[in-house]
Amino acid sequence: MLPTAAPSRTRLAGLAARARNIVDSGLCTRTSAIPDWLVRLDQLEHLTAAPAVSRRAALARLDDDTVRDLLVLSHLRHGTPYALWADTPSGFIEDVLAVRTWARLRTLLDATVEHPRVVAAACFGSGVRRHLAPLLALWHVAVRRDLERMAVIISPDNENADYAREHLPRLAAQAGLPREPVVHCLVTGTEPADEYALTGLYTPGALILATDAGRLHPVQGAAVDHVLGGRARLVALGVPEPAPGTWFEDVAQRATSRTFSMAVSDLPSVTGEELGVCRACPADHGTHSPADHLPDAAWAGRQITLHGPTNPLVLARIHAQFPAHAPDAT
Repeated sequence: MLPTAAPSRTRLAGLAARARNIVDSGLCTRTSAIPDWLVRLDQLEHLTAAPAVSRRAALARLDDDTVRDLLVLSHLRHGTPYALWADTPSGFIEDVLAVRTWARLRTLLDATVEHPRVVAAACFGSGVRRHLAPLLALWHVAVRRDLERMAVIISPDNENADYAREHLPRLAAQAGLPREPVVHCLVTGTEPADEYALTGLYTPGALILATDAGRLHPVQGAAVDHVLGGRARLVALGVPEPAPGTWFEDVAQRATSRTFSMAVSDLPSVTGEELGVCRACPADHGTHSPADHLPDAAWAGRQITLHGPTNPLVLARIHAQFPAHAPDAT
């Protein structure tokens, strides 16, 4: 399970919300109204040009007044105080949404900036299947100007769509984001005509998030494909199905897709990567790591012993591979 909230707003989330309120309320409507605006403008340009890791480290070092002024400048110039996170979804998810990530997950998340078609095939229990879609949707709408501020979460059933609808406003409120982000959570039908169900939602630059994509019906997958023309982007998230021939498998094998896998062996419960203290559980659950909620090597070993190393269930849910295209397991 991927924890999706923290009990308190992060420092940078609070400063960004304050910067947005300053501009939106009319307290600051021009660049020159900011103290030392020439210095701050130069600072903003240097931060924008810096690698994301260096930029985030600099924001952590700078005092609150300086960061607030930089984010006000960002809002005035780019239409959003979150533009400094436009090239780092993982940074936004940690700094603003207060959700911890790990090495393989950061690689997957940040690939969505460079590649217009990203497929994330994940093991069972990693949290990628449906937890990531609301996080990526909020990043996308936060870092863009109004005309490109749309994300669409496509789910195979109402359960997944309801999960997204429930968590989006909670995450947005926690981070101080606008109350009504432009995120649509939809379930298309499975009749042949439903492949055109998403036509009216097309917006250039929109982010289409196919969540629990392994379970999308072929017609639902066709509906996603139908809106991918122009500049719409796709992130398909899910656990591979043991049976071949799914839309998720098809999109993962396309030459235009950048496909990532996240096996149990990539999780911090196996690698030992430090995630700090879990903030998603009640205090009476005791101090523990978020990694305790993830599958571990012992669980994977039991499944391999029970089913055999080449069983399609093992290939899909332990190794995050599409069985029809997986190398022979040993």
